[in-house]
Amino acid sequence: MEEHGPRISRSALARMTGATALGLAVAPEVASASRRGTSHDHLHRSSVLTNGRAGDVGMDADALEDAFARVGRRATDGRYPGAVALVARRGVVVGERAFGVRLAGSTEATTIDTLYDLESMTKVLATATAAMMLVDRGKLSLTAPVAKYLPNFATNGKGNVLVRDLLRYSSGLPVDNQKVDTDDIDAIWAFMEETPLEYPTGSMVEYSDLGYRLLGRLIEKVAGKDLDTFSKHEIWGPLGMTDTTYNPAAALVPRCAATGPGSLNLRPGPLRGSVQDDQDWKVGGIVGCDGAFATARNVAIFSQMILNGGHYGDVRILPKKLVASMVANQTPQVTEAATDQDPTTNLLFTPKGYGFELWTHRFSPGGMRLTPGSYGKSGGAGTFMWIDPKRELITVLLTNHGLPVPFDQPGWNLLMDSVAVAEFNDGVVNAVRE
Repeated sequence: MEEHGPRISRSALARMTGATALGLAVAPEVASASRRGTSHDHLHRSSVLTNGRAGDVGMDADALEDAFARVGRRATDGRYPGAVALVARRGVVVGERAFGVRLAGSTEATTIDTLYDLESMTKVLATATAAMMLVDRGKLSLTAPVAKYLPNFATNGKGNVLVRDLLRYSSGLPVDNQKVDTDDIDAIWAFMEETPLEYPTGSMVEYSDLGYRLLGRLIEKVAGKDLDTFSKHEIWGPLGMTDTTYNPAAALVPRCAATGPGSLNLRPGPLRGSVQDDQDWKVGGIVGCDGAFATARNVAIFSQMILNGGHYGDVRILPKKLVASMVANQTPQVTEAATDQDPTTNLLFTPKGYGFELWTHRFSPGGMRLTPGSYGKSGGAGTFMWIDPKRELITVLLTNHGLPVPFDQPGWNLLMDSVAVAEFNDGVVNAVRE
């Protein structure tokens, strides 16, 4: 076995993709506000998801079924074993469909209550949301150095990296820096914390699993509990997201869609109820970058909370101002025109919010027809959520395509072609009539 897994560097990715770095800009920290409130200051027709008909919310039912049919065809064609797709508008779920199978080569039909390995969607469903809750409570500062909370992080010249730099994918850390040659978890974390910077902090955007893995560890230090416990008590539980968890319990595993093999080939497939990323599995499966499992309905509930400005019914998770900061462009140092060159550069280098990916015109997983200001999140195993606030529209597409192994530019581009989430989202927008 190698001494440790591959370090994915900015320079290598820049050569691979032709992406360029732009100038530095830093936005101010968002002010703290009260977590709970009684006023529902939003424009949406319903703040809690209900089931209804497409025509009731200005959508054409036949056109919507055309979008779902394309998901079904790809499962039938073997692009992925199975999928669950969901569409909601104005707080009304107008379609929720299951396709294919939970396990490749089996006859075990996918159902709408299937749990999926969300991989990087964890970054918003858990990590970024938890960070903003701690900011709201005065326990965490966006403009504080990361080393204030993780002292060992200051090694190799990283003492000036701020918490917000991790949140907005602009810390200077590489995409990842993996170590899997030991079972000593403390040694793995120390190795990651000591990773040198690959570019000047704040000078560009580079999507980083390493950054969010360390951000999750920081949150656990501040909160005094692991991310699974925090998220269940403070986010998922209050929202009624009872089918969202890290490390699904044995009773839930039969409902989990299978992926595999492990991302570094440490485990053969199929993997069921275990995060596919081998580095995350190596440190226990509860991390800031990956690890959450959920159903499409639970992802839609979280999405509706964000669309509502931080509340779901009478439950307030975040103040509206903090939610707005999560979905706003926090990386003015880069432009869409210079970075949106293909699906991989879109993921790695385009403008970002705090955790969220922002819609772009060319290679966004959101497709080409969402309105400016739309946002979402991708999961590397083939899972996606997108929100169009102007249309009050939510789309969720969860598949068990599985991580590309190896995870490189051809692999990610091929996954995007196979899953065709952009085509699905374009089809959903085509069904909007008013």
